Amino acid sequence: MTIRAKINPFNHIAYSSFYIYALRRVLGRVSVQFDCRPFQELSIDSQKTRGLLFTIEQRGFPVRKYFINGNDSYQINEEIYAWCDVYASVNANFNKTPGREKLVSLVPSFGVRVWEAGGTVLAALSNAFFYSLYVHDHKLRTFLGNYKRLLNRPSYSDLIPDSGKSDYVFFCSTLWYNDEYNQNDLLVNGRRASFIRACKEVEGLRFEGGFVPQKGRSSIDLFEDCISGTSYPYKTWLKKTKQSALVFNTPAFWDCHGWKLGEYLALGKAIISTPLSNDLPAPLMHGVNIHFVEDNIESMKAAITYILDNPDYRKQLERGARAYWESYGTPEKSLELIGIHR
Repeated sequence: MTIRAKINPFNHIAYSSFYIYALRRVLGRVSVQFDCRPFQELSIDSQKTRGLLFTIEQRGFPVRKYFINGNDSYQINEEIYAWCDVYASVNANFNKTPGREKLVSLVPSFGVRVWEAGGTVLAALSNAFFYSLYVHDHKLRTFLGNYKRLLNRPSYSDLIPDSGKSDYVFFCSTLWYNDEYNQNDLLVNGRRASFIRACKEVEGLRFEGGFVPQKGRSSIDLFEDCISGTSYPYKTWLKKTKQSALVFNTPAFWDCHGWKLGEYLALGKAIISTPLSNDLPAPLMHGVNIHFVEDNIESMKAAITYILDNPDYRKQLERGARAYWESYGTPEKSLELIGIHR
């Protein structure tokens, strides 16, 4: 029996691309289509979401409505929650949003290329046409720019484990702005700086990377010793991350699960991480698929040294990370968690 997925064309493509790719893999390319009509009862603000709104239509069965929330915040969009049958989130927090029977936790995803260049341009132009008809926010150029940036994202097949170098660590990230609402210098920036500084204190370790500031917005004076002199294109970032003996994860903007966590799990890296803030489909286990540390240089330096000095433990973490991804995070497993199977 034919099953079709109808996708909201106003989704932010970077945050929905992983799941569009998943639907095309599971249901087949011709069964996945963009269509405005199933979402007309939702406000335009809800339709312009960082996530994926879609329906599954099966002849003879009622239509089911889905939302996969890719936003940084754990908070629930009440309008979408009332509309959908399944509300999945990469930043689900069951303690802070109790009593939500529709809520499903997913492993954080990341942007991937869905189509080749020609298909990306075609999708961008056709969806931009509907955007110009129904959305009147003067952000059409931004909408199209998101598709252009998608061309720089990897194919999913690029996210495969590779052997790293035993004496080399690469870490590069944005130095986020800090204000009264986002205390990033104390939180995500501060934790990442501690890791960078810890790496530089480990004898015999070759460290590469650092922070890339946001021009005119970052607190460069607080992190001068951690600033990178290079801004790495994604393909270079990916190559160097694969070569890195270990990687560092910490809750990112709004204390969310960042894209890096999903990428690190898919790459099967030995992950050092501060404690997580939001939920996952199953907990990551210290010593099995992640190595948790306290939020200070001493704890991070000890973890770096231990992993570098114990290659068997490093391999254990690598295998565990990839096994976790294959159990919960792949495109197919992500859809299985919300009840969609081949």
